[in-house]
Amino acid sequence: MLVRPARLDDVKGLTELSQKAGRGLTTMPKTAAEMTQRIEHSIAALSRTGPNAPSEEATTEKYFLVLEEEKRVIGTAGIFTNLGSERPFYSYRISQITRESPELDIRSNVEILSLVNDYHGYCEIGTLFLDPAWRGGGRGRLLSFARFMLMAAHPDRFNPNVLAEIRGWSDSDERFPFWEAIGQKFFKMGFVEADKRSTEDTRFIADLMPKHPIYVSLLSEEAQRIIGHPHTLSRPAMELLESQGFRFRNCVDILDAGPSIEAVVSELETVRGALMAPVVVDDTAEGTDGEKWLVANPTLEDFACSETRLAAGVEINAGDNFPLSAALARSLNLEAGQHVLVSRLLGRNEKT
Repeated sequence: MLVRPARLDDVKGLTELSQKAGRGLTTMPKTAAEMTQRIEHSIAALSRTGPNAPSEEATTEKYFLVLEEEKRVIGTAGIFTNLGSERPFYSYRISQITRESPELDIRSNVEILSLVNDYHGYCEIGTLFLDPAWRGGGRGRLLSFARFMLMAAHPDRFNPNVLAEIRGWSDSDERFPFWEAIGQKFFKMGFVEADKRSTEDTRFIADLMPKHPIYVSLLSEEAQRIIGHPHTLSRPAMELLESQGFRFRNCVDILDAGPSIEAVVSELETVRGALMAPVVVDDTAEGTDGEKWLVANPTLEDFACSETRLAAGVEINAGDNFPLSAALARSLNLEAGQHVLVSRLLGRNEKT
């Protein structure tokens, strides 16, 4: 298993993979032309020189990674930087207000949804998708955490705060109750069309969405119940991110009410535990009983990430060399003496 940046020769395989993603994953390009454009944006981001620290002038960059196994592309993951730099990034913030009538001795707490732009400047992780036929065996975890290894290797390229929008709940017919309760009444279009438009231009949201807070109690019971709840298929990905330090802070997606979870990049478990270590090539160092590690070539031009399990009793501390098998070193395009970025995998779910 190897996570690496997408290449132009991946277009055919990625376009075929995208057809398995379903309508809900609207950040996944669906046509060959759209896929080519996404890959070209990623290549441009990786080849850029100089800093891209958060600022008023910074632009959005798109880093597009793929999971390759047995010479097949079977998964995708992405990073989008500088949210709001090109168009506002809207969310609903859930809060409470209190209403009271002393004369009637009645007091009630009411939940409201307020349109906010709280994530301006954040980077966002998204487009996480794994071919259903290849799920399990730690592949989803590797795809997800490889993004953090890239962030750890090049912190100057990524904002200090990171957001993940988790797909909201829909039924088996891909009907979105929250969208039906609010968005559809103002946008006069289907969920998929609105979600696709929102990835291209959010002006129509500001133009058409109500400016005043929305009282949750006025929505259908079904819509109220699913606010902040992930889609069943997205729950494992959300739990993985929570294991890294992501937290729900009462913001949800304006279209499907999926939870927005956030973290400080430097406090993510993978980033906090990352070490640079000189490589030693040693085929005896791999085993079945020792610690598991994420391992990555940290250079932009050859970034790649995989994982390895060391033999029982092999311990790695700051300043130590890190042993890679000859095959893994070749996969990562690393030689003895070069530096590898490593981070312990602390008991994460193998089923993801």
